[in-house]
Amino acid sequence: MTSTYRVMDYFPTEDTLNSGFFTHLDEIEAQASGALVYCQNIHYLHKALAIGNVAGILCPDNLKDEVRETEKTIVFCVDPRTSFFRLYNSFHQDAGGATLSSPFIGDNCKLHPSAVISPLARLGNNVEVSANVVIEGPVEIGDNVFIGSNAVVGAEGLITLRNGDGTLMMVKHQGGVRIGSGCQILAGAVIARSLFQRPTTIHDNCQIGIMSNIGHGAVIGENCVVSGNTVVAGRSRLGTGVWVGASCSIAQGLVIGDAVQIKMGSVVINDIAPRSVVSGNFAINHRANMTAYLGRLK
Repeated sequence: MTSTYRVMDYFPTEDTLNSGFFTHLDEIEAQASGALVYCQNIHYLHKALAIGNVAGILCPDNLKDEVRETEKTIVFCVDPRTSFFRLYNSFHQDAGGATLSSPFIGDNCKLHPSAVISPLARLGNNVEVSANVVIEGPVEIGDNVFIGSNAVVGAEGLITLRNGDGTLMMVKHQGGVRIGSGCQILAGAVIARSLFQRPTTIHDNCQIGIMSNIGHGAVIGENCVVSGNTVVAGRSRLGTGVWVGASCSIAQGLVIGDAVQIKMGSVVINDIAPRSVVSGNFAINHRANMTAYLGRLK
């Protein structure tokens, strides 16, 4: 059963327009109705106003004049992001510490005795978990998955917030991780669990290379290869059949189309259209990049 919360129970009435209700906290691209979200600028304010699943928005004070007629609840804050995650943390504390008594383990699994597996984990059939693997929090793993030594699945992701005295605020991620069937998560890879309802997702038949880092809420499409030492930042979306070379960095929130190739060492800061081949820092069309490089050698 879904709980309903009154905005006025958490924020001052004088700072609120259309004080209403919400059912959960989420990112702006909310997947379920009743979401309370936050925005930092006018672009994301307009985006949140246009999304039907968003019931309420924490908005900067300086954007009051940008809010026209709307039925959504708007809360004006000096710092919407910090206010949002303080509420997020309070919800986590209220949720308590109830867990299952033991993880669900499918048939024919091979679990190294040094592996640590959360009671909230669900492993499919024929899963192999190597030495010193840590599986934290709510994690769902499909059939025929290999997880290499020292990998961490369901880690806390990086989110930097500071209290008024400059100390770091800890944000305990409440979401999960879903790994599809036939995947290989190689040694030392770290996959962060999501902040919200939609889990960090690795779809079927993917390879995640040695020492790679998959950020919170990222989605990796089917048949992708993410080579070693690569960072895929939070909320990025990789389509089907994407190949990412070693030591690449993909910035947060990007959309990488199907069958894209990202060459070794690339730094990606923009969305990439399907079937593109890119390289460089910052990544551009690979042929154009190589032509410019060869031109500099003359």
